[in-house]
Amino acid sequence: MRNIKNSVALITGGTKGIGYGIAESMLKEGMRVVITGRTASGVGEAVAALSALGSDRVVGVAADVRDMSAM
Repeated sequence: MRNIKNSVALITGGTKGIGYGIAESMLKEGMRVVITGRTASGVGEAVAALSALGSDRVVGVAADVRDMSAM
């Protein structure tokens, strides 16, 4: 199995549900994660919660990935 520690993952829709669970699991494995969500408040809440697993390893970006002009 490949060592994924310190690898970086971009998880769209990472503020809740399956995306949030994936981000949480990856942080527990030692990865760094970037999550996106449609609202700044949702991203902020998810980053605050995920930071308990490593505040220096999680970043959030508010963006609607369905809308290229929002990027």
